[in-house]
This record gives sequence, C-alpha cells and structure tokens, in this order.
Amino acid sequence: MALPGYVTLRRYRRRWLRGDVLAALSLWAVVIPQGFAYAQLAGLPAQAGLYTAFGAMLGYAVLGPTRGLNVGPESSVAIVVASVSASLAGTDPARHVAVASMLAFMVACWLLVGYLVRASVLMRLLSTPVLTGYLAGSALIIVLSQLGKVTGIDAGTGHALVKGVRVLTCLGDVSWPAVACAGLTALVLLVLRRFAPRLPGPLIALALATGIVALAGLDDVLSVLGTVPGGLPLPHLPDVGASDVVALLGPSASIALLVYAGTVLTSRALEAAKGRDADARQEFLGLGAASAVSGLFGGFPPNGSTSRSMLLASSGARTQLAGVVAAGAVALTSAALLPLVRDLPHAALGALIIVTAVGLFDVAEFRRLWRLRRSDLVMAAVTAAGVLVLGVLAGIVVGVVVSLLEVLRRSIMPYTAVLGRTGESEAYRDITNFTDAETLPGLVVYRFDAPLYFANADTLREDLRRLVQEADPPVRLVVVNAEAMYDMDTTGVEVLHRVLDDLEEYGTRLALARVRTPLRTLLRETGLEERIGADHLHLRVIDAVNSFRRGNIA
Repeated sequence: MALPGYVTLRRYRRRWLRGDVLAALSLWAVVIPQGFAYAQLAGLPAQAGLYTAFGAMLGYAVLGPTRGLNVGPESSVAIVVASVSASLAGTDPARHVAVASMLAFMVACWLLVGYLVRASVLMRLLSTPVLTGYLAGSALIIVLSQLGKVTGIDAGTGHALVKGVRVLTCLGDVSWPAVACAGLTALVLLVLRRFAPRLPGPLIALALATGIVALAGLDDVLSVLGTVPGGLPLPHLPDVGASDVVALLGPSASIALLVYAGTVLTSRALEAAKGRDADARQEFLGLGAASAVSGLFGGFPPNGSTSRSMLLASSGARTQLAGVVAAGAVALTSAALLPLVRDLPHAALGALIIVTAVGLFDVAEFRRLWRLRRSDLVMAAVTAAGVLVLGVLAGIVVGVVVSLLEVLRRSIMPYTAVLGRTGESEAYRDITNFTDAETLPGLVVYRFDAPLYFANADTLREDLRRLVQEADPPVRLVVVNAEAMYDMDTTGVEVLHRVLDDLEEYGTRLALARVRTPLRTLLRETGLEERIGADHLHLRVIDAVNSFRRGNIA
C-alpha cells in the first residue's frame, strides 16, 4: 500500500513551505463558509461541515496521490446525504449525524473494495454527458432546496421539487428581510468573483452579512445560525444498528462511485496541467482515507472539489502539506472562532449555496453536446430530469442505463458508408461527407463500422442487397472494408453466407479488405474463406479496387 504523503514529506523542500502555507490560508477562507453551507444542505448541524473538512484533508494528505487536490464537503454529495439520512433518521438530529457518519465509513469501505478489485473500469459507466446531466440536475435540486431559506418561507420537508413548488405557491408569505439579505450576499459574491477573484468571496460575503445582522440587531427578523458548539469531537464510531448498515449499502456504493468518478476527473485535469498522469487506482485509497477520518470525527462523506483544488493551484500549493495546514486552521476555527458565527443568517448561507449551484449548470457544455452529437445531449437531459424528479441516486442510475442503451443502439445500428476515392490518393472516404469522392461503375465499396453479430447482422445484408438492387449499371463486385469487424458470432456467419447467396443471384462477387487476423481465422474455420475466395481477401481497399480494374472478379 503506497503512502504518498510520507513520500512527499521525505522529499520536502524548505522553499515549498511558503507556497503551501499561503495556499492553505486561501483554502481555509473558502472551506469554512462552504463547510457551514454544505452541512446545512446535508440536513446536518453547521459544525459537521468543519468536521468533514478537517477529517477529509488529514486523511487525503496521507494516502492521496494528487498533490493539489482538495477533498472536503461538497454540494453534490451533501444532497445525497440529505435524502438518505432523511429516510432513515426522520426528525431526530442526532440520528442524522450518526447516519451521515456511517455513510462516510461505508463509502470508505466501498472505495477500499474498489482498490482491491481494480474497479477503476467503473469510470467508463459515467460518460461526460451523464456527468453533465447529473451536475445540471443537482444544481436544480440545490436551488429548489434553498428557496425556503432565501425567501423566509417554511418549505417543510420532502423532495426538493416538492419543497420548491411549496415555496413558489406561497410567495405571498415571503420575508423581504430574508430576500434582501440573500440578494445582497449573492451580489457581493458575484462582484468579488468578477473583479477580485483572488479574494475569499464566500468568507467576505458571509462575514458582512453576519456583521450587519449583529450590529443592527436583526436576529429577531432573520433566521440565524445560532450557537454552534466549538471544538472537535473525539474520534468515535457512529451509533447505528445493523439494519441501518444494511439500508445504507446501496446508497453508500452509489456515493462511492460518484465521489470516485468526479474526483478522478478533477485529478486528471490537475496532473495533466503539470505534465503528469493521475494515479486512478491510488485515488481509491486517498478518498477512502478521507471519508473514514471524516466519519471518525462526525462528518459526512467528502468529495474532491474542483473549485477549491483550482484555488490551491492558483495560490501556489506545492504538496499535500497545504491540506494539513488548512486542516489545522479549521481545527483552530472550530475551537475558538465559532462564537463569531452566531448571527450568521440562513438566508446568506442559502444565497451562497445557490450561487455555487448555478455554477454547476454548464450551459457551454450543453451547447457543445448539441453541436457535436445530439444523442449525447439527450443523455445529459434525461440524466438531469432523472436527478430532478427521482432524486440524485436514482437519477445517476437513469443516466447509466441511458448510456448503456445508447451503446446498444450504436451497436445494433452501426454507422455504415459507401466509399469513394478522393483525388489521386489511395484513401477511400464516405461519399456522403466527401463530395469529391469518386466511385467506379459496377463497383461498390462499403464499410461496416462494428463487429458482426446477431443484433446487427441483418443491417449488413439489407444494405448490400439494396445497394446492388438500386445500382445502374449492375454491380459486379462488392468490396466490404472489414477493418471494424474485429469479431463475428454464429449469426454473423450465417448472415454472411446469405449475403453470398444474395449476391450470386445478381451475378455479383464479394471481396473483403483490411480483414483482421481473428476474423480471417473465423472465415477459414466456417468455410466462408473458401466461398469468397482467398484471392478476394485483400490487405487494403485500393488493392481490391485495382484487382477489379484488372478484371480479376471471376
């Protein structure tokens, strides 16, 4: 088992210390208000966000492989924790904390299993459109869940969509002080983000809101955070029963997959910027350690944060020591500074969460999907709708199922093309996309972009039969570019025999080009090579065409 933190400590250079400390202070200024906000989003006491940040940064510093990655409280996981703990804990605050902490432990266990079985292949199930849709759906849920805070309307309990509708139908009861507080907080956040991005915008905005409430005595007209217990709890195991553990198996596995997928994407981007490769397998251990230590201190499952990681990179962080220093600053805050947040208004926290959530909705990515591939846009939209209507966990499942259905669709209906020669080159291109591609009378060059098996074999037969029937003058030779046909099942063999029967009726021969060795072996073993003729199996398409030009089609 690798210990990247220990390796980094052994190789540490004194000149790195200044950058790590300054970056840690910048991180502290952001993670404190976000910790409060995301703990509230998870349905937990505000201090749980600090416990999550403290434990996650310490755990990841020891086993995490990506030096500039920050792991801590995040909105995407917080909304899952809220839905899961609400179903098990009801209205008992202590049980909410216990369930969330047990989720953190179980996520750590799943991540350890992922490391042992080398489950990084699961990343393939979460395509870019699914992640885009997931983030968009999560953003909508987060915004709906915070409408009650920023309007001062009691949203009650239940699904975020139900709570949002309840608020929108009760706008006559809106609290204008809450709206004003939320609006001013959002304005400060946006102005600082636009004109002073290096300043800790969330900390400044929430400090201003808290100061105004305290000085003006507005705690009687605004809902405030109240007294937050200080200090860090002693490491302990959550008090839950066996039935709770069984009930959390599925949700914790889903969170583990979500955390791993999102974090690896971020770590790849960070390492690529430095010319390095991310260690996807070691990431299981780093995230597992972060989640386990977070659970020990009463936190909830952490996640890799893209925004805070980019902040570390821009602030000059060199190693994981930045996370350790930031964890120490969080501990100091929890021990001595929490009395200062008593007058922090919930409306300001809600505004911070909403502004952050809006950033999850990547309009540019949706436009890119629309421009490049409409089916990917559909996957993103269906995933977003699934998350919004069914909840985060079910929505992710919907996205994965839609992705698999899209894979099946592409396999059943593979891309096919009639090819023509472009210019004086030996290249043969799709005549639909290359208008200068030329074909020869009596010859059809056809490409089938998939392995030939039971679900798509009839497509090959129907295409070739149609091309031969509609051709004028009659087709004497069909050349199939078999480069993508790397495999063939028994149904494919039978259909290829039928293709030969069909072509014989029209007096047309079949030739294959760019045949891979495994397929060539299958052709030989099934008698197809003998029927086609060894002289009609070519290394290149141009070779088959030249043979046709010479009249070698008998």
